[in-house]
Amino acid sequence: MAITPKKETPDSGVLQDKPTAKAADHGDHDRIVMASRKPDGSMDQSSPEFIGDKDVALGAAKEQLAQQAASAVDVAARGVATNPDGVGGSEPDAEVKKLKDAQEEAVKAAESQAEREVNSLHKGLGD
Repeated sequence: MAITPKKETPDSGVLQDKPTAKAADHGDHDRIVMASRKPDGSMDQSSPEFIGDKDVALGAAKEQLAQQAASAVDVAARGVATNPDGVGGSEPDAEVKKLKDAQEEAVKAAESQAEREVNSLHKGLGD
């Protein structure tokens, strides 16, 4: 098995022949393919770096943020209330249409956020 020699990086204080806790002084970061999210949609990582295929990371971020945004709009509009009787007509409800329009708007904003995050934090295939 081939061993890649260590790169010499003088004065960085991180590269060490014998690892010590000194490396922790410089912090670490999370290498991710898909972000964990806080309830407000922001990422819940330390200095995140997207790795792997960029298109996969972008697709995952768009879907994740879109679902979270649409769900948040739904919860806010409905107050998490349901109709226990299940009574309703076949005509589209004006309130449902407004909700769907708001969800679509939230999804577009979430997809834009995903593109910004992945484009600014993507570092390649993680090699």
